[in-house]
Amino acid sequence: MVRDYELMYIVRPELDDEALRTATESVDTLIRGLGGTVGKTTMWGKRRLAYEVDRLRDGHYVITLLQLDGARVADLERALQIHDTVFRHLLVRGDETVPVTEGGAEPESGDEVPEVEAELPGDEDDAADDAADDAADDAAAEDDDAPPAEIAEGDEE
Repeated sequence: MVRDYELMYIVRPELDDEALRTATESVDTLIRGLGGTVGKTTMWGKRRLAYEVDRLRDGHYVITLLQLDGARVADLERALQIHDTVFRHLLVRGDETVPVTEGGAEPESGDEVPEVEAELPGDEDDAADDAADDAADDAAAEDDDAPPAEIAEGDEE
């Protein structure tokens, strides 16, 4: 079944414009060779990586929209892993991307995704922690009902 995909890949930073164009054409040829079709390709330019990868600190970011049979995705990823100029890639199925409404606004109230609170490791004794928190809250509430303490007037000189 043919699906829409978004491929983001990072090309080696030492390549000049002509070599970068050749690398992107190579990836496009690879996609077409697997029976896919290449849509829009966007060059983000050379950017600093968040951390060092294979002794590289920079890379040319490229995003390509494509259509490919789902059975051929593994072949594409395998070929990108051994590609000479591509050193990182991420392939995301098109229907998994978050839809953005016009103007970048958040989705309407009917389209909201429910928020789920994640448990952190080591939170097994939450019941005991909750009981201790409730006792502390009760004690604080009792102190709130007490009249404010008189401040002793002293020499402020």
